[in-house]
Amino acid sequence: MTAATSPGGHFLERTRAVVNVLGPATVVTSLLFYFGYVATTARFRYFGVYLSLMNQSLQDMLLYGVEAVYPPLIAVSVIGLLALAAHTGVRALLASQARDDVTGWIGVFVTLLGCLALTRGIVGMLIPGIARTEAIATTPLCLGAGAVGLAYGGWLLRRVTIRRDRRRLANAQDDADPPARSPVVDWLASPACVRLCRYAMAWVTLLIIASAFWTANSFAAAYGLGRALDDADSLPGRPEVVLYTKEPLRDLPAGASGTRLSSAAGGELRYHYRGLRLLVQANGRLFLVPAHWTTPGSHTLVVPYDNTVRLELVPS
Repeated sequence: MTAATSPGGHFLERTRAVVNVLGPATVVTSLLFYFGYVATTARFRYFGVYLSLMNQSLQDMLLYGVEAVYPPLIAVSVIGLLALAAHTGVRALLASQARDDVTGWIGVFVTLLGCLALTRGIVGMLIPGIARTEAIATTPLCLGAGAVGLAYGGWLLRRVTIRRDRRRLANAQDDADPPARSPVVDWLASPACVRLCRYAMAWVTLLIIASAFWTANSFAAAYGLGRALDDADSLPGRPEVVLYTKEPLRDLPAGASGTRLSSAAGGELRYHYRGLRLLVQANGRLFLVPAHWTTPGSHTLVVPYDNTVRLELVPS
């Protein structure tokens, strides 16, 4: 019985198939959950609400993560297409030895840009005040772009330098006193340099992945804050929450008002409140905010959602 038909072989094949299906799905689910957590935390932090109070479900986090990941996916796709087009043009230049001068200057330019971007990213990483006041994800983008620029520019310069030296030696074969081989070019073409380039690419890839996660994290937080600002602007147009409670509520937000009802009018629910809007209902609680949110000044009212309260929704 061969390994392909043995029980162990069947088990390995099925395990491999399950891993191939579940592995990417698990990674995507984890990323969506993480982005949803970051965006939701920033969104409700604007209203002074801790995410632990809400106890959001996995489904809610995934939905928040999906809406937060669309814009960066589109941006990555556009950047990838532009990078592919630029690389295609560079490959066309590399196909012709007569254009090595142009290709070499492009390599120098890309390398210098990579050095500048990487330096800016390192400065932003070492000085937290810069990262806090800069545009969204400037430091991680500079780190990733700088690493890519250095790696790509170095690759171009290495290719052009080796080819130009080989062409120089080939053109001088018939000379009585041929030029000596360049030790720098010999080292660039050596297996040791090739191994060093592979190690460098591994570290560049790690830096790109780390900067990509940092960028996505910064964008998710900024996206959550943007959603919070949209929520605050849309509060006046949401249905008004008319709240009846058994016990009086203290420290009402500015813009909300409350009255005490008579026993005949309210029954057990003796207190009546208006001017509130529902921010979210989660974990058996109502998170209520005033119709006009101001920062600072406004605060969120947290009320248990049970038989001690009654709601009425009035269209605005």
